[in-house]
Amino acid sequence: MRLHEYEAKAWFAAAGIAVPAGEVVRTATAAAAAAANLGRPCMVKAQVLAGGRGKAGGVRPADTPEEAYRAAAALLGTSVRGLPCDAVLVEERLQAAHEYYLGLVVNGSTGSPALLVGSAGGVDIEAHASRAPGSMRTCTLDPLAGLTAAAATAATADLGAAAAEVAAAAMRLYEVFAGQEAMIAEINPLVLTPDGRLVAVDAVCETDEAARFRHPDWRPRDPEGDPRAERARQLGMTFVPLAGGEIGLICSGAGLAMATMDLIAAAGGPRPANFLETGGGITRELMAAALRLVLEQPGLQAVLVNVYGGINPIHEGALGLAEVLAEGAAVPMVAKALGNHQEETWQILRRAGVTVITDLTTEMAVAAVLRQAQAGQEA
Repeated sequence: MRLHEYEAKAWFAAAGIAVPAGEVVRTATAAAAAAANLGRPCMVKAQVLAGGRGKAGGVRPADTPEEAYRAAAALLGTSVRGLPCDAVLVEERLQAAHEYYLGLVVNGSTGSPALLVGSAGGVDIEAHASRAPGSMRTCTLDPLAGLTAAAATAATADLGAAAAEVAAAAMRLYEVFAGQEAMIAEINPLVLTPDGRLVAVDAVCETDEAARFRHPDWRPRDPEGDPRAERARQLGMTFVPLAGGEIGLICSGAGLAMATMDLIAAAGGPRPANFLETGGGITRELMAAALRLVLEQPGLQAVLVNVYGGINPIHEGALGLAEVLAEGAAVPMVAKALGNHQEETWQILRRAGVTVITDLTTEMAVAAVLRQAQAGQEA
């Protein structure tokens, strides 16, 4: 479960981490009133569950209540990073003497928590860390001991006069991370103001959905989100719709799905219409449900299926796709399906009218689906 920024900041503030003064509103009029209550320049920030909001125009400065009104009016009712914006956070704009990065994550390869401390923060943190590897320090933690004061002190030792305060913020952040069974808890940037305050200007927190039963205080799943995402989750899949896209995707893993989306986007034509990864298993029922979810996306020009079955019976999944196609789906489909029972899978898909790519590379499948989409546009 990923929290909205304002929700994560509420958790961080409860743990003793300073956050900017602000208010969440759902109308432009309320945004103007919130800015007037602050009485100083502010930021109007779209509350959507996506990163990179600033670069997508989802974070806007406002010097007056009137400007806050216009900023909120421009964001509310639109989509940011493909997600609908129905609320904005109006909060004080802070001056930064310095920006840091502070995060706690679960290391995917070891399963252990790790503390990340950056001597710089902000929207281009990844690029900065790539250019200056020494600017980001990673400290792997013992899951039983957690973040100790000694470990926090060691991880922040290079931060000069602010080291002790950043170490203390790391300890408070770990309280949230461990107490809420989070997969990630991040402050970027953690701002040192000219008057010496250390403030979490942005906040990200994502909890382990499997731990929900231990946390009755967690908010219900977002009722205003796309209901298909909840239907997919109940089936063990992850589905994220992307507004304005034309190529539906079904992939058998998150990494494969992201790589496929990147290849489509890099081609500069039709865009991905969704992210969908099937999870650990491929069955006839699962693949039929996945295709039905994707076909509900408006504006589709083609669908690309990209699956690999090491031990999964991908021919069973092919039967599920064929079942849905037999119901009269009119969108052309390309499939790259490799692994267990692949020849049988190819036969099933070809009989169903699917263009089958037997090449090992996803680039070939992407090129084929883009050709199909282009042919549909010209028809």
